Amino acid sequence: MENLISYLLNYAFDRGVSYALVDNVKDTDPSVSFTDLNKMVINLNWKNKKELPFIIGHEIGHFANGDSGKFYYRNFNTPVEHHADLYSLNLIFDYATRQYDCFNEPSEFMQAYGIPVRMYDDVVELFRKHNDLLF
Repeated sequence: MENLISYLLNYAFDRGVSYALVDNVKDTDPSVSFTDLNKMVINLNWKNKKELPFIIGHEIGHFANGDSGKFYYRNFNTPVEHHADLYSLNLIFDYATRQYDCFNEPSEFMQAYGIPVRMYDDVVELFRKHNDLLF
């Protein structure tokens, strides 16, 4: 997980996104992106540590998708948030592929990379798209 986090933070930095990593906050305080400032703040004390790479990728997604404003990692029922989720999913999937990680089913991939359960249908579709899912 540390290698993935480093990869994601470098990915953001290489694209002009700065970041602050904080661990002196509550485990329920969401990470946030300030797209107008090209900065994201990541809560390293998040209640589900395995989800941290996904959160970082999600916040990067707001910049990559051209979103404008301030976005907290907490409201996932909007198209903007879902698109940031999809960006994170694809970013992590590409990383896993380059690491030659192989998974027979989506739930294995999700467990290994801390992908939230809400993303299951999207993960299944991603596996189908890449012909990595055997039925």
